[in-house]
Amino acid sequence: MAAPQFGSDEWRVEYYRHEFAYLLRSVRRRAGKTVRQIAESGNYSHPHIARSLTGARFPNWKLVRAILDACGVGGDQLRCWLRLWKTVSATQARTHVAERRTWVEIEREWGIRRAALREPDATLQQIQQVASLEQLGRVLKTVSARQGSGSLRRLEELSGVSRSTLHGWYAGQRKPTAERLHQLAVALEMTHAEQIALDQCLARISPLRRRREPERAAACTANNPSIGQQCRLPRDHRGPHHAAVGEPWFDDGVLDGGRRGREAESQPEARPTARVHFGPGW
Repeated sequence: MAAPQFGSDEWRVEYYRHEFAYLLRSVRRRAGKTVRQIAESGNYSHPHIARSLTGARFPNWKLVRAILDACGVGGDQLRCWLRLWKTVSATQARTHVAERRTWVEIEREWGIRRAALREPDATLQQIQQVASLEQLGRVLKTVSARQGSGSLRRLEELSGVSRSTLHGWYAGQRKPTAERLHQLAVALEMTHAEQIALDQCLARISPLRRRREPERAAACTANNPSIGQQCRLPRDHRGPHHAAVGEPWFDDGVLDGGRRGREAESQPEARPTARVHFGPGW
């Protein structure tokens, strides 16, 4: 069969098919995967994968997705590949697409979408910059929207993590454990690189600080000399004890009339000796 003439429609169809196959082969080499390994992981035959990688045939998106998944490509990069595949798929139609788009438009689209493959993954960069629970919650929302899994009920079914726990993560109120976060990452079909970055960001997030409880006063150890028992008042009771051997023991400085916190020595003449409150526990 004679080779198509340079610049003809047939030549352009083969050109884009072989260029797409070359990009797929580059991904395979960077991932260090053999054709047989890709075929086994994607449940495809070895010759089927080989023909797609050499450009002998143009693969459908399901096969391209299987190749990319086996090579660890996903997330935002997977979307770029899908757009590029759509562009090449349009050129492979036997009913030529020049009726809708010219070759100039297709060439411009091909250049833009191919260049997008070399751009850094925006979601991966966002994960690598996470330093707080609020930022982690925003990243999880972004990934969920990317996968079309915005419902907490659906995420609970996919990941096995309860909705209340997921709500705390997404709201930036709870710090997840590495194991539970990995369950969610698998359910959201995050790439291997994104999962590693997600594990690393947990180490950067400082633990939640609990509100410091006010210090409580030490228990009173005063002893009643008349009956030989220690004070049983609450820890936070106020006022000193005033006692002498053979005299009543004034608990908490409470005299008749409910006056608190007064020093007994300040007004000795006003201290009633007939009516004395001994306080609770006596």
